Amino acid sequence: MKLQTILTTMITAVTLTAFAANTAQVSAASDTQSAISSNKSDTDKLVAELESANAEVIKLNSQIDAKNTAISDAQAKITSTQARITALQGEVAKAQTELAARKSVLKKQLVSLQKEAGDSVTGNVYVDFVLNSDDLSDLISRTSTVNKLNQANKDALSAVDAAKTKLAGLQTEQETKKQTLVSTKTTLETEKTQLVSLKSTADTKSSALNDKINANKATLVALQTKAAQQDAAAKATLAKLSAKTATVAASSSAATATPAKSTTTNATTSTNTAKAATTPAAISNTGSTHTSSDSAGNAYAYGQCTWYVKSVAPWAGNHWGNGAQWGSSAAAEGFTVNNSPAVGSIVVFAAGQSVGGQWTADGSYGHVAYVVGVSGNSITIQQGGMGFSTPGGPNTQSVSGASGYTYIHR
Repeated sequence: MKLQTILTTMITAVTLTAFAANTAQVSAASDTQSAISSNKSDTDKLVAELESANAEVIKLNSQIDAKNTAISDAQAKITSTQARITALQGEVAKAQTELAARKSVLKKQLVSLQKEAGDSVTGNVYVDFVLNSDDLSDLISRTSTVNKLNQANKDALSAVDAAKTKLAGLQTEQETKKQTLVSTKTTLETEKTQLVSLKSTADTKSSALNDKINANKATLVALQTKAAQQDAAAKATLAKLSAKTATVAASSSAATATPAKSTTTNATTSTNTAKAATTPAAISNTGSTHTSSDSAGNAYAYGQCTWYVKSVAPWAGNHWGNGAQWGSSAAAEGFTVNNSPAVGSIVVFAAGQSVGGQWTADGSYGHVAYVVGVSGNSITIQQGGMGFSTPGGPNTQSVSGASGYTYIHR
């Protein structure tokens, strides 16, 4: 009886030790999972901020392009206006030359008339030319000639002077237009400088956000590795303590009679319960469980569908490739891969395959998701990816045509 009491005390001590060790490890694992969840939440916020910053950069680039186009147009108009001003300057100079030539011709005409008129009587060349007529016929002829010369010279001088005035007005108008264009161009260049400064600020912000996201990813990988190590340590501790409990229980069974039989049964039940608590639940249509030899941590990029599935199905491999490659990679490791959906399995969508007629998997990379529900030929999946509102998941969706997809079973 005394031996039985000692053995019972030993069993109780081992059980309490196991409970205490398991509680401490569960607490540590819980803290790690909380840190992982917090990291994912922070990263999702950073991704949203990055998308906003990138949108601002795109907007500013568009505005800068528009300013560059406007500046180029203004410069083209300035060049055209300057060419017009230069042309008008040439025409004004030509008009001035023509006006001088007309005056020279008029002076020569006066000299010629003076020679024909002879000695001056009135001091007016035209009057003297008329008064010195030989007869009435000559008088009429000379009068007509003087009138025609006067009118022709008057018309010519008026036309040249009007042309000169008009050209000078056009030149002034073009010079004013040029000044306006130069002022507009200066304003556009100032606005462009401001936009370039804003874009530089937005680029800096975008770069800083990228750095934060990358830092979060590194932290997340470290936390996931830590979580995997804690899980492995907890399983190892439970296995050792279960073995000790079984050994003590066996000793108790051998040392006692009928009462000990009951004790052994209880110890065995306790051992089986401990084992059941540490064995992952098998998928209903596989008949066994399987874990990749390369499953520790999560080597996939955050925000990808593969990263999310690896997070919720840690038994998956770390280097199975793109989503469309997961089926063949899993089969190569001995996993059951078929077209039968089951809760807890991973569904694989081939590159370009329709996802329930709602959207299409990437034409190059395909897609993977985690099955959380099966109803007839429809499945409910949870997934991640940059195309969803929450890149880090879970994004829940019901998909029809379940038998047309590939499933990886643990």
